[in-house]
Amino acid sequence: MPTNKKTISQVFEEFLSDQEARISPKTLSKYESIISLFESYLESYWPGHDQEEYNRITKQGETFCGTFGPEEIPGGYGEFLGYFMPHKVMCGKDTMKAAGTVTKKLAKWLAEEGYVEDTSDAEERAKEAARDLPAAQDVLDLLEQYVDINAPDEYKDEIEGHFSIKKIEPGKLWLEPFMMYGKVIGPVPVPREVTDICQKMWDIGGVVVKTNRGWRFLEVWNVSP
Repeated sequence: MPTNKKTISQVFEEFLSDQEARISPKTLSKYESIISLFESYLESYWPGHDQEEYNRITKQGETFCGTFGPEEIPGGYGEFLGYFMPHKVMCGKDTMKAAGTVTKKLAKWLAEEGYVEDTSDAEERAKEAARDLPAAQDVLDLLEQYVDINAPDEYKDEIEGHFSIKKIEPGKLWLEPFMMYGKVIGPVPVPREVTDICQKMWDIGGVVVKTNRGWRFLEVWNVSP
C-alpha cells in the first residue's frame, strides 16, 4: 500500500502542472502523451505487485495509479522503456525519444520534490532510452525497407521469434534466437547503415530463414535496445 499521502495519479498531475509553466504548449502535449503511455503501462503490468494483489485491489474498483504512491514510479522504468515502448507502442522516433526525455525529467523532479530519495538509476535508464529508442526505430525502418526489396522467395529452414544480436560486422549480423539459447546464426546481411547504428544485445523481432546463400531476414517486426 502507498507510503505517501499522494497517489501516482495525483503526482503525475502535479508534475504536468509544474511543467506547464516552464515549457511550450507543443512540448507540454508531448509530456502529456508520454505520461499517459506510462500510466497505461502501470495499469496494465502492475510492476512489483503480484496477481493476488491486483485481484484484491481491482475488485474494490481501485487502480494501480490511484492506490500506490510515487515511490513506485521508478520501479516501472526498466520495463516501460525497455519493453512497452518498443514492443507495444506504434509511434515514430520523436515519440520514442520523448519517452526517454520526459521520464528522465520526471525522475529528476521526483527527487527534487522529495517524493523519491534517489532516482539516479531511473535517470540514467531514461537517458539511455532517449538515445537508443529512436536509434532502434531507425534500424527498424531500414530493415523493413531492406526486407521489402530483398526478402528471399525460396528457403528451407525458418526461425520465427526474437533474436539477440551477438556479433556485428559492417553489413552483417550474427543472431541468437531467444528460443534456441546458445545457437548463433549468421552472417545475416543487412544495410551498412544498420550495423553502424545497432549494438550487441539489441533485440530484433521477426523471421529469419536459411537459403542456398545463407541466412536472410524474411520479416522484421520490431527492434528494441
